[in-house]
Amino acid sequence: MIKLKDLLIEATIACGECLSYVWKVGIMNQDNKQANRKMKIVYGTVQSKWISKGKRYRHAWVEDGNLVKDWQTMELGMSNYAKKGWPKREYYKYWNPKIDKKFSPAEVAKNWKEKKTIMGWEW
Repeated sequence: MIKLKDLLIEATIACGECLSYVWKVGIMNQDNKQANRKMKIVYGTVQSKWISKGKRYRHAWVEDGNLVKDWQTMELGMSNYAKKGWPKREYYKYWNPKIDKKFSPAEVAKNWKEKKTIMGWEW
């Protein structure tokens, strides 16, 4: 029997849209001096004991001051923080992220121009 929880996991984890979302945010803010000081494009892994059963998944998100914005929240509209972004403390508590790399928007644009990929550059 197929369980609803299994379908939700399949539909929301490792879909790949997070990469295009953070790339777009980086490119759109590459010349914004304030964004380059406070915004970071983050590549790493996340896990949730409720959704991923402790397994870690590669993910990319934007840290904008005290908010965390990712594709699932900002575009798809998942969670109580839909279209607003997660408070950073709540995101870290719920998703238990481990950070591999952080880039400013200007660094994202530079990496794109040099390597022609949105994959997190040595992720």
